[in-house]
Amino acid sequence: MNKKKKEFYLTDIVEFFFEQGLKVSTVETEDPSEGLGVNTREDLAEASAILRQKILKGFMLQGVTIVDPKTTYIDANAKIGYDTVVHPFTFIEKDVRIGRNCQIGPFARIRQGTRIDDKVEIGNFTEVSRAKIGSGTFMKHFSFVGDASIGANANIGAGMVTANFDGQDKHSTKIAEGAFIGSGAILIAPVKIGKKVVIGAGSVVPKGKIIPDGSVAVGVPVKIISKKESR
Repeated sequence: MNKKKKEFYLTDIVEFFFEQGLKVSTVETEDPSEGLGVNTREDLAEASAILRQKILKGFMLQGVTIVDPKTTYIDANAKIGYDTVVHPFTFIEKDVRIGRNCQIGPFARIRQGTRIDDKVEIGNFTEVSRAKIGSGTFMKHFSFVGDASIGANANIGAGMVTANFDGQDKHSTKIAEGAFIGSGAILIAPVKIGKKVVIGAGSVVPKGKIIPDGSVAVGVPVKIISKKESR
């Protein structure tokens, strides 16, 4: 017992039970780390690292490739499909669902509430938050997608940002299938981007804008320069 802190140690239970005439028995464990005590922040970090590696091992046994477990964090609550590859320095939070045959990272953060379909590529220095990404979509470099729905086979250019927060409320962005969003584009939510739309590099799509299917739009603010029927 620690009289200064007025608390019992876990190991005091043996003596306490014995004095009360209660039964005391022992249990052996194959993994000594399961018996580690946590008394300091350093101990907590060590125990967390052990638990994290066990969680990652579980994902790998289910068919997920984790290139470097030492630099990867995946919450136990996440679900990841077979043959998906998670690259180093990737952080996947709870309540995330990732499909099969995806490529995630390196240096990617997949935040709570995100849903990623099959054959999606989420590349380096990207963040996805509360968003749905359709199958076959590419988002490879330096981008942020939040509170958004992106259809299948879309291309999200390097540095594209969904500006989802106006200082008071979060707003949604909808990008339809086959859309091509150029590098450095900013989509100020709420906006809707139609099927097979092309948004030029560096363009700004203002709040409330709807870009019709098959359009090509460029500029700050964006203007539609051509339009054709989507196939």
